[in-house]
Amino acid sequence: MDMKISFLYLGRMEFPLFRLVETPDETKMVRSPAVALLIQHPTLGNILYDTGNSPDFATEYTEAMLHDYPVAEMVTVTQALAEKGLSPKDIDGIILSHLHFDHAGGLKQFVGTRAIKNVLVSEADLKNAYFSVMTGNGGAYIRSLFDVEGIRFQTINEDTKLGEGIEAFIQQSHTPGVIGLILETKHNGTLITTSDTVYTRESYERELPPGGTINKTPEEFYDNLKRIKRMEKERGATLIFGHDYEQFQAWAAKGWID
Repeated sequence: MDMKISFLYLGRMEFPLFRLVETPDETKMVRSPAVALLIQHPTLGNILYDTGNSPDFATEYTEAMLHDYPVAEMVTVTQALAEKGLSPKDIDGIILSHLHFDHAGGLKQFVGTRAIKNVLVSEADLKNAYFSVMTGNGGAYIRSLFDVEGIRFQTINEDTKLGEGIEAFIQQSHTPGVIGLILETKHNGTLITTSDTVYTRESYERELPPGGTINKTPEEFYDNLKRIKRMEKERGATLIFGHDYEQFQAWAAKGWID
């Protein structure tokens, strides 16, 4: 069996664009999708990359999160999997790009499954997440979302081949260790996921760093951007951005790709 990939749309948030990328326009709004990739791999099994928002966002998220990044549409990862004829118990492992609320929010739906004992994260992001929540500076981390019953984290701290045609790479932008994926497909070429180090095609092409204070300095964004551009060129790859509504809808509409 060749590797197959499906893009799972998990709803959206709607908020001013300046909260996503640097822009002088304080009136323009943006639709920001919550997303996941479902990867069916011949040796790794069913792998999920990210889990979207928490179904209990209204009570679990802080007032600041609900104000700045309101959830306009909620599709749980369980609902999205059901559309593919699967349930959480069919997932063999989870890769989290990072532990922010809109990426780790669906983890509770895997409690009691084999997937919750096989959750891959970067060591740097895991340490940052626990340090942040335990010192009262959680930011976009919420402990109840990722510190769930029975969870077993597997960590990496360098670029790692996970299986045939699938490689994880560590990015030091947005958080100290965002995991991107390099996926070698048979009929769609090489796909590279940036996750939240690059939010949209527009921010990539115009080199717009994140809005607010997500990165300590803009240099983190620009340094990582140079690396992504180099990888794109060297591998002749297609980039999949972290929160590009139009791009993700187009890929999701394709169904399974290989």
